[in-house]
Amino acid sequence: MRITESVAAQLTPEEKILKKKYNASRRVLENEFGKSMRYKSIRELATGEAQEIMTTLKPVWLMSPLSVSDSMPIDTSIFDVVIYDEASQITVEEGVPSLFRTHQTIIVGDEMQMPPTNFFSSNTTDQEEDEEETEEKTGIMLDADSLLNQGARKLSSVMLGWHYRSRRESLISFSNAAFYKRNLLTIPDSRIPNAGIEPLEPIITPDQEIDSQDVLKRSISFHYMENAIYHKRVNKDEATYIANMVRTFLMEVVKKSIGIVAFSMAQQSEIEEALDKLAQEDPHFGKLLEEEYQRTEEDQFVGLFVKNLENVQGDERDIIIMSICYGFNNQGKMFMNFGPINRRGGEKRLNVIFSRAKRNMIIVSSILAANIKNDYNEGANYFKRFLAYAKFISDGQLESANGILDSLHLDDEEEERTKRLPIINQLKTVLEKDGYIVDRAIGQSHFKCDLALRKSDSESYELAILIDRSTHYATDDILEQYSQKPAVLKAFGWKLQHIYSKDWLEQPERVLEKIRQKLEGKEEDPEDPEELESELERENQIDAVEEIKSNDESSNTSIPEVPETELESETAQKPQGNLTFKRYEFVEGSSNKYWEIAVDGFDIITRYGRIGNKPQENRKSLDDQVAVLKEEMRLIGVKTRKGYRAV
Repeated sequence: MRITESVAAQLTPEEKILKKKYNASRRVLENEFGKSMRYKSIRELATGEAQEIMTTLKPVWLMSPLSVSDSMPIDTSIFDVVIYDEASQITVEEGVPSLFRTHQTIIVGDEMQMPPTNFFSSNTTDQEEDEEETEEKTGIMLDADSLLNQGARKLSSVMLGWHYRSRRESLISFSNAAFYKRNLLTIPDSRIPNAGIEPLEPIITPDQEIDSQDVLKRSISFHYMENAIYHKRVNKDEATYIANMVRTFLMEVVKKSIGIVAFSMAQQSEIEEALDKLAQEDPHFGKLLEEEYQRTEEDQFVGLFVKNLENVQGDERDIIIMSICYGFNNQGKMFMNFGPINRRGGEKRLNVIFSRAKRNMIIVSSILAANIKNDYNEGANYFKRFLAYAKFISDGQLESANGILDSLHLDDEEEERTKRLPIINQLKTVLEKDGYIVDRAIGQSHFKCDLALRKSDSESYELAILIDRSTHYATDDILEQYSQKPAVLKAFGWKLQHIYSKDWLEQPERVLEKIRQKLEGKEEDPEDPEELESELERENQIDAVEEIKSNDESSNTSIPEVPETELESETAQKPQGNLTFKRYEFVEGSSNKYWEIAVDGFDIITRYGRIGNKPQENRKSLDDQVAVLKEEMRLIGVKTRKGYRAV
């Protein structure tokens, strides 16, 4: 717009050429805006003179693959790159045409999530029909190959390992073990999941009172509807109980966002009707419900939704309420018909529904894991084990829950090697003598806290200790190792202490002192802004003294000398042992001085002075090796910016 409205004298030769193109494109576009009928299609505009200004004003276009095929010309010059999101749900035949609109393609998706299908929208009959009949009606195979599958086979790929959604590790641990072989990097819980809680009692009546605080302090809560009936693909008691729970949350002003997921469209409709019925009976709740449906935070929609497992992919909420729906009929019989879960690829649908929650997952079920008998079916088998896992977590039986995860994927070779490390066992023994409970290998993925300390009456860990085991040095990503992982752990409530084997072998008492200081909250933060400011001020004073001494030697003017002892650190002491100092010199004009730095364990030693004179020494103690490395680099940076050069 600036170019088209500027006079020619203000433009460069290149901008003058662009102005002619933009003016022509702008006239075409403005002419279309002025019409009341017979508009040109997007394809005509994108192919013609309006293309230049359309792609300049709107460089990013959001379209479905079918819209791209319908609206955009086959021209690789219009867009630089095409990005497919949720590509596991895009069939090959839908995705290929968009490839001819660009020179570069990025395909993003998860092969362990929803395959391309429209099971519920096409299959409205009883789900007891066989798989071939279902596929014939939908016209799409239920485990159809997707663009993502083909792309993964033919193109180079990279796995994005960090799991960002769940704020409590137990919410994603089942999916990680069952579907990703524990390759997702999940964040260990600083709080012991559901520690010290009592199991929830079975639900007798769907309108009984709900203790929201007791429910929400559990990462996963399992609500067993003991007397519910499953009839014609609907479970009315579960729907009524869920509506009652939503009312409790809204009336008690629980500020977390809420999502409800059903295992069928029929149950989804039943839950919506139950909510509408309560809203009609209670106008105040009706108003709160309407506000919750429209809720936004920071210009992002986070309102209440009610969906089914076929259309919930891509959504997330703080609280996910899951209606299992399946159960016993009026005759007390239960059929092993679990709809799309029984079909090929059913486990991928389960993975989607199990991974939507950010803070709490609430399972409302009329069956227990033991009621599922067709566990020879892959989807039903995962379904059965998830119900068992959720019940164990809800009841606080962590060892049993971990047993379920190990049965899904047992990869404890590295964990066992870590537990056998001498430094692990030695630290554990010493710290237990201080009265702490010390747990090893905290975490359900490859990202673990090697040791975690807590008091016997505490439900949270007070400190995590990270050891430089073999995986520490195997990583190629230094930024992730030393910056991102510690930052993420701190963001999730952990207090951290890095321990290096070399430091433990050489200075065990010093390491223990650092741990105790961290536990008592007395540790110094080497990145504290006030400390950095005072350190820089002290260095400037030292430089000023050196300049005064230099000027004093080069002139006959008598200048009062500043006592050097006033500027030296109180902790200054001579370095011990044979240390290697890095030397930097500054020789310019009348200045002829040097500065040296060396590392001694957790200490940084600096020496400085005029070249040829006896140096002054300073020693600074830090918390760990990472802090030492950062401080060394910072001090070297300060000196090199002042003109010092390495020699």
